[in-house]
Amino acid sequence: MYWTKLFLPTLRDEPAEAQSAAHRLLIRAGYMRGRDYLFLGRRALRKIVRVTRRHMDAIGGQEVLIAGSARAVAGELRSYRQLPQIWYQFAGFGMRSYAFDLSEDAFLKMSGAVRGIVQQCGAVEAIDEAESFDDPAGDRSPEEFHTPGQKSIADVSRFTGLPQTSQMKSFVMIADGAPILALVRGDHQIDEEKLAWFLDVRELRPARAEEIRETFGADAGSLGPVGVKTRIVADAALRGRRNLICGANRNDYHLRHVTPGEDFLADFHEIRACSRVEIARMRNGLSPLQVSNESAELVAVTEGVCEIFLDRLLEAAAHHDADGLALAPPIAPFDAVITPVNIADEAQRNAAIELHDAATFDVLLDDRDERPGVKFKDADLIGIPFRVTLGKKLAQGVVEIRDRRARTSSDVPLADALGFIAKGVE
Repeated sequence: MYWTKLFLPTLRDEPAEAQSAAHRLLIRAGYMRGRDYLFLGRRALRKIVRVTRRHMDAIGGQEVLIAGSARAVAGELRSYRQLPQIWYQFAGFGMRSYAFDLSEDAFLKMSGAVRGIVQQCGAVEAIDEAESFDDPAGDRSPEEFHTPGQKSIADVSRFTGLPQTSQMKSFVMIADGAPILALVRGDHQIDEEKLAWFLDVRELRPARAEEIRETFGADAGSLGPVGVKTRIVADAALRGRRNLICGANRNDYHLRHVTPGEDFLADFHEIRACSRVEIARMRNGLSPLQVSNESAELVAVTEGVCEIFLDRLLEAAAHHDADGLALAPPIAPFDAVITPVNIADEAQRNAAIELHDAATFDVLLDDRDERPGVKFKDADLIGIPFRVTLGKKLAQGVVEIRDRRARTSSDVPLADALGFIAKGVE
């Protein structure tokens, strides 16, 4: 492709609408405007999709397009002989995959593929993984104590002289008509969208006061997980914590020495609100689906779900330095940019065109009538892994190849230039 034929609007100034350092660079490099993706951004997203397909296909994943519930379609599975099944689909800026099996094996393959995708794209992992924990034997019992009039986390913190981090905060939610208890650390807040995703429900809302009293026998401010029959979802930050304080489900009383996983059962998942960029989510557990086993008995199917946010993955993978983006080769919009120093020079122009036409990978020919410095700065800004410069040394049959991420340059014979780059983008 030729630079002069494309819309590649790079910016020198800092964009005011940027929401992060990576977002700022993607706007400056012409990948985005606001939250819209331009040509370079769309190509990078397509590269991420290609990486994703390769990893999912490698584990036997089948690409589908399901408008409704994958579980409903999976209801046609009748026998253990039809398992395992791994399906995946793309929708909007995301990829969602499903694993159906009689064990966790298919989910482990799928979650391994997701981590491989994130790694190959060059992103720092930010994957929320739900885990279910059994109730091991504990060595201490919760102890009830009187807390008259102490309703809020701050109230109990002042009353006990202990920090808010020593408490569990309880939220009663109604999920598709059924009450659940969500727990976060005392200094954290709940993220209802994350909770709804983990629960896989259509409707999620805070419980009303009368619903709370009917379920727990106490009012908000005195609620806790010990002894309740309601399903409990606890934030991952509570895993491994010991001797916490929570409500006793009796007005004006709390419990101390409460340990998650010992004094109550819970599903652990990241449900707190936080500023970290979330790239992917995972959950795994028993499904309502059943199939017949070898003995012709009905057994529950283990169902796993993984979801990748492709747009967030691009931002997380948008490594950069003082000169601009430095993307990993698998997701860069082009593998190389061919830069003749003087496009009016016939020898440089013809050699550049020959390289462009012979390349078996994605190349961009910078055919603009601009100063070399402008071309070099733009190439660095948009983060193309390799730059081939055709200048004065072309008379000796030599070009300069610059590795954007390593920030190194090599003089390479013109005849070997494409092979040199091909090794770098494998």
